[in-house]
Amino acid sequence: MTTPATPTAPSGLEGLGAMLRLPHAAGLALSVFLLGFGLSLAVPYLALYAVNRAGMTPLQLGVFLTVNAVSAVLVATLLGRWSDRLPNRKPILLLTLAAGTAAYALIAVTPNFAGLLLIGSLLLSLGAAAFPQVFSFARASLNGTPGELAERAMTLLRSVFSLSWVVGPGLGAALLGEDRYHAVFLAAAACFALAAAPLIRVPGRRPQPTPGSAPVAAPPAVPRALIAWGAAAFVLYGMSMHMGMAMFPLFVTKTLGGTAGEVGLLVGLCALLEIPVMLALVTWRRLPGVPVLIAAGMGLFVLHFALVVLAGGMAALIAAQVVRAVVLAILAGLGMTYFQTLMPGRFGAATTLYANTSSVGAMLSGVTSGAVAQAFGYRSVFLVCAALTLVAWGVMTLNNRRPARSLPA
Repeated sequence: MTTPATPTAPSGLEGLGAMLRLPHAAGLALSVFLLGFGLSLAVPYLALYAVNRAGMTPLQLGVFLTVNAVSAVLVATLLGRWSDRLPNRKPILLLTLAAGTAAYALIAVTPNFAGLLLIGSLLLSLGAAAFPQVFSFARASLNGTPGELAERAMTLLRSVFSLSWVVGPGLGAALLGEDRYHAVFLAAAACFALAAAPLIRVPGRRPQPTPGSAPVAAPPAVPRALIAWGAAAFVLYGMSMHMGMAMFPLFVTKTLGGTAGEVGLLVGLCALLEIPVMLALVTWRRLPGVPVLIAAGMGLFVLHFALVVLAGGMAALIAAQVVRAVVLAILAGLGMTYFQTLMPGRFGAATTLYANTSSVGAMLSGVTSGAVAQAFGYRSVFLVCAALTLVAWGVMTLNNRRPARSLPA
């Protein structure tokens, strides 16, 4: 299915300026930045906290991550369905931000396996739904904006989310210091709370079809199999991404003898390099179709994991992060667009489906990565990640060979 371009939609730097002038763009961008900043403070060090302070074994860490992911999928799916039926999804979004605030505040003072498992399943999973909810809220608020401009605005918001990861991990490492995990998670809780403030003035809107797309009531132009296989490819990609993200700090510190500061530097470098790639996706006019770019990104991810497997020091890890930055800019920036185009007007369901592929991947990755790391070491985890991503690339490539009328532009 191809959504026709809107003739009046600006392009290049002119289009970037037009996006920045959209109503409530500043408030949405600030909220997205604060949400990403809170996650960037906490996520890179959650596994280290679980192992170093809560005393989890690699297998227990896998169970913890899996339980979190299962809960996140269930909660996000339920909230995604509800939000598309409500005239205003803002209360649900504010609820998820409040849950994230409480979750990280409690994690800061709960260094034990049972307590963290309870917090993760009840509160952290609800807080994880803030990501799809804030983007579906933003997309609904852009109703009436020319279709192409609205989609580029969403990519720009995603680049703001990545921008928050440029300094977050490094600041997290500075806050962590010798062993101050409580400072890291309390700061993350504060960011979740502050992310709610800019949304107060942004009006909630009932979701409507994207301008230029087929009406929701019309017979579906996109085969269900196309959506299902696309989601399967993203699940495999999400599984490898979460396995690598959870074990990367442990690989750097335990296997290569690095420091938490080096972890923060590498994660921040990746986020920094994502920004120019995402801005290129926003401003460049002559780009391949979204499905082609996504398949290419998955192929590049195989190279990223190969570099990590072969790494013996910082030089190879830096090269791997450069490749990872390109991959995340493509897949994170266009993944939501891919599903929202396939499911016009159902912003909550489409964005939640995109987020749930990541959560299902995390669910499958938790025990798998823990068991592989415990049996064969942290380096072997990245070899498994490369294999999973290779399969994801194959699935997406084959899926892209379906009739062109079924694919989003």
